[in-house]
Amino acid sequence: MGVVKKHSIRFTFIYYIGVILGYVNTVVLFPRLLEPDQFGLTRILLSVAIIISQFAQLGTPGMVIRYYPVLKNKVFSLGALICGAGSLIVLSIITIFQSPIKSFYTENSTLFTDYFYLLLPFGAAIVFYNLFDSYLRALYKNSVSTFLSNVVLRLIWMALIIVYSFDILSFEVFIALYACSYAVISLVSLIYIIKIDNPGLTLQFNEQDKGFINQIRSFNFFTLLAGLSSFLINKIDILMLGSLEGLEIVGLYAIAAYMGMVIRVPASSIARTAQILVSESFKNNDLKSIASLYTKSSITQMILSGGIFLLILLNYNNILYLLPEEFRDSYLIFLLLGLTQVIDSAMGINGFIMINSQYYKVETLFSFSLLILTITSNLIFIPMYGAIGAALATLGSITIYNLLRLIFIWSRFKMQPFSFKSLIGLLIGFVAFLISNQLPVMGFFIVDAIVRTAVFSILFIPLVYYTKLSLDINTMIEKLFSLLKK
Repeated sequence: MGVVKKHSIRFTFIYYIGVILGYVNTVVLFPRLLEPDQFGLTRILLSVAIIISQFAQLGTPGMVIRYYPVLKNKVFSLGALICGAGSLIVLSIITIFQSPIKSFYTENSTLFTDYFYLLLPFGAAIVFYNLFDSYLRALYKNSVSTFLSNVVLRLIWMALIIVYSFDILSFEVFIALYACSYAVISLVSLIYIIKIDNPGLTLQFNEQDKGFINQIRSFNFFTLLAGLSSFLINKIDILMLGSLEGLEIVGLYAIAAYMGMVIRVPASSIARTAQILVSESFKNNDLKSIASLYTKSSITQMILSGGIFLLILLNYNNILYLLPEEFRDSYLIFLLLGLTQVIDSAMGINGFIMINSQYYKVETLFSFSLLILTITSNLIFIPMYGAIGAALATLGSITIYNLLRLIFIWSRFKMQPFSFKSLIGLLIGFVAFLISNQLPVMGFFIVDAIVRTAVFSILFIPLVYYTKLSLDINTMIEKLFSLLKK
């Protein structure tokens, strides 16, 4: 995992800068400076725009990663053509059928229907950003696109909300600029790609290339369905909450969901490079390397994601202390969503193994089946338990999804990611959390957070290090201590 580790450390550093900015935006500024329904609007616009992009990009990001090793920069031209055509078709359909779509939100989320038109530029910008991001990943330039989406984009949003708070912008102008911010980082990504690679735009392919293009048609179709289903499984909760409960509940849920996404940072950092390595290993029929990456990614992601989950759980009330009162009651929502992220992370790179193997059609079947289950469970649990019901439905769906992948990969490749070290890691986390959670509540929330974090870290980190659960984590700890000694 040498290449993965090198890129993952850099990615994680940038990502956590973005996490801090995201915390300031999502937990401090936006809930305080916007009305609850306005804050909910920013969350649901982003979620729906991301889903639109999954339709419109027609499986292009996965295609770029899978076929770059053989088509090289020609895959950029093909991706741009597909994204352009897909965006035109999907956005036209949304425009034509906007009235029946809006009808689902008229009763509980009228603000969303008022700004429905913003989904068109928002969705189109995300489509092309995803194309440029996947091409940069294929070039092993993860840090650039990560910096743009996690730091630059959040700085733009921070600047907008601050300017809005001084009444320089109306809410209408603010939300329009918010929706168009992705266009800025898309343009910067394109300029950077032209500068370092200059792929050009050409549709001239030789006979060998044409053979791969025929494969791409089938691959894109099935990865579109799989990717779309996977994204909907993770986003349908917010969409259905907006329709069934209203934008105020979306805002509450979004805060807990953001905290849950913080847990996934280590897995995301590993995944961005691991996906490329899995693709190249399948091309070379190197199953041994894939099995090794599968195991190492699982234990590393489980320890890092599990540790972050437990730290946030210990400090959840402290983290939300600065929020208005109506946004603080989300502990149980976070518990369910955070556990979802830990389970998903602990399963390692199972999704990349499925989608880059000859069994990518099976991944589509799993994803589509789970989408139906997710929608059904949300329809049942949201009316019964509100936001907690949405989190419960997400936990159940993602767990079943990963179990199906786990069983299938074992049956076809005789690979599974777990070992006795996995059990030890769970035990260490449980003991460290149990002891830290017994501490009395300190008077000042910052002091309380520092003490709880320190006690947990003193217990958790040395136990993980000396049991040598993950050589990659040990290397990171050693590098950190060597820097501190200087």
